[in-house]
Amino acid sequence: MRQPLDRLLARAGAFADVFLFGDCLTDPEKGRRGRLIARFGLLGFLFGLVFAAFYLVIGHRWGATIVTACSLGFAATPGLMRATRSLAFAGNLLAALMTAGFTALCCVEGGLDGHAIAWLVVVPLCALLLVGRRAAQWWLVICFLAAAGVIGTTLAGVPWPTTYPAHLRLLVSATGYLALIVFMYCLGVIFETGRERALNKMQEALGNLKASNEQLVHLNREKNEFLGIAAHDLKNPLTTIIMGSEMMQNTNPAPHHQNIIRGIVEAGTRMRDLISNLLDANAIEEGRFTSKLERCDLVTLLAEGAGHNAVAAARKEISLTMLSSGEAWARADRAATMQILDNFISNAVKYSPLKSTVRLQALAANGRVTVAIIDEGPGLSPADQQQLFRKFTRLSAKPTGGESSNGLGLSIVKRLAEAMGGVVECRSALGKGSTFLVHLPAWSEGPAVSPMK
Repeated sequence: MRQPLDRLLARAGAFADVFLFGDCLTDPEKGRRGRLIARFGLLGFLFGLVFAAFYLVIGHRWGATIVTACSLGFAATPGLMRATRSLAFAGNLLAALMTAGFTALCCVEGGLDGHAIAWLVVVPLCALLLVGRRAAQWWLVICFLAAAGVIGTTLAGVPWPTTYPAHLRLLVSATGYLALIVFMYCLGVIFETGRERALNKMQEALGNLKASNEQLVHLNREKNEFLGIAAHDLKNPLTTIIMGSEMMQNTNPAPHHQNIIRGIVEAGTRMRDLISNLLDANAIEEGRFTSKLERCDLVTLLAEGAGHNAVAAARKEISLTMLSSGEAWARADRAATMQILDNFISNAVKYSPLKSTVRLQALAANGRVTVAIIDEGPGLSPADQQQLFRKFTRLSAKPTGGESSNGLGLSIVKRLAEAMGGVVECRSALGKGSTFLVHLPAWSEGPAVSPMK
């Protein structure tokens, strides 16, 4: 249950919120500091009124005048903050009022013999809360110099006047010190209230973020499951359609039927390739892909890849030239490596001009085996190369024979290579062709299975 003082401060704090402006309502940190400045201004005003009344009762007119002037400044600060829309101005104004007011009270209350010097000591702490570390450093210097001036003159034997009845000195000092204790507690309550408010908002935001993340994970899992089921269920009938169409081609149909059947085969093949890529991407994203690492001759696999793409290359009169012979043994997953090489070779054929040459090379050096596929295509711009291995990337270069591209192949290739401890890269320049490379570890004894991370 809240104490009466806490309830009073809470009500004053709620009233102080009316002085907040646009940035304070949207930025949590500015809102916290704006509330602190507004509540501090009201707190200083209330304390000032009490002290001014006390000073008038005991006949301390100079003290009452100084405190009243500072209190009015404190009261005006929240409104000035809203009018100027500046937290720095309002916070520094409060620090200036405190520094000037307590220094002036030192001058009329006996210097070191009064309580005002103790209030001057707390100004840097208040400035730190109100305006931040950088500005508070300046108020530390200013307050240090002001206090040093009071102390120095006292040590030099210069007396400071006391402008209220001398017999009340003990009462004034006691009242000042006790009020300082209450003031610092109130300041702590204001700061702690702001901290609790910010913490609650952060915890609420974190809770909402956690719930949103859980929902997104659930939706993503459902999406992946649906994608996998749909793709798998579509792949089998597509394969049947393609096989049936290819069989129809072997029956020597009429020329206009041949064109229709060829279109069915090509469209079905594109759809099947897209579905295969989607299934691969889905398996990789869910961490279900596992590479079985074994001893593979990349020269042999490269030759097989060339054979897989020989028909497409012949259609465009492109020569697939092997630059390597012998053996180049790598530690790799045979199926994944074959998929990488097929993708690189098919892309080289797809983007190369008619009657050009695609060169294939495999070399072993420095503990790894590198396969290079070199084409004579249009090349890639620096912007395209930055996007090259990302999912669903559309490049500026276009296939030279009307072939299709779904933007998934190279992103899958990159993940497959990384799963085997390898890397892929592209070296290209506009108008000078492209070289796609995959670097895989050379064969050595060791663990045989590497799961996709």
